[in-house]
Amino acid sequence: MKKNLITVLIFALCLINLVFNILLVFVFMPSATKTNKLITEIAAVLDLELASQKNDNEFDVSNIEVFQLEQGNPINLAQDSSGEIHMVQYGISINLDTTSSDYSKVLANMQKSTSLIYDITNDIIGKYSYNQVIDVSVKKQIKEEIQKSLKEAFNTECIHSISFYNWVAN
Repeated sequence: MKKNLITVLIFALCLINLVFNILLVFVFMPSATKTNKLITEIAAVLDLELASQKNDNEFDVSNIEVFQLEQGNPINLAQDSSGEIHMVQYGISINLDTTSSDYSKVLANMQKSTSLIYDITNDIIGKYSYNQVIDVSVKKQIKEEIQKSLKEAFNTECIHSISFYNWVAN
């Protein structure tokens, strides 16, 4: 008799479990379907946005020529709170877009006026303190400032980017 009672109890629990599972399916399926539809729509919008941005940023690196200046004299940096005198020494590479219409003119002008390039870079770098020039994000900002100033000085869009080499700050 005990075995039959336990069997009936287990059977009743299985039926209750089945009823709860069916209830869960009918309660959660509509909201899961709506969520899935929303996620699909968001993914489609993001794909469209990424596809539109991809074409704008494409650049063939084989179209870059590097105009490299030798490492110059050390530059004194702006005073910081420590009161110590700090300096930075660097070499600069200017990456030029060879497909630009004024590429040959800009390259010839740069070869003739390296002192102007050094002056522009020295003025920009000299505004920063030691703690700033060792920060990677500030170094990126310095590159952008130099690129903007060189574009203005040479009146061109041929300058693709700026790179530093042998960057030593102390």
